[in-house]
Amino acid sequence: MADAVLVSFVVPAHNEELLLGRTLGSIRDAGDALKEPYEIVVADDSSADRTGKIAREYGAEVVRIEARQIAAARNAGA
Repeated sequence: MADAVLVSFVVPAHNEELLLGRTLGSIRDAGDALKEPYEIVVADDSSADRTGKIAREYGAEVVRIEARQIAAARNAGA
């Protein structure tokens, strides 16, 4: 029997309140279709809007960073 797999979706974000809900909904649909355990991690990079709150509403784990650099946000999410 194969070992259990956990698929991680990492989303770097900065002030994405307008698009994040739809994005996370699509990721959740894709994750559900996998029929494998998955997690969604949003790396909230210095957002001044509701990005982190929206991510939590969609069940994502939120990692808050203050780097303003997409590579750093991806790494923090991973």
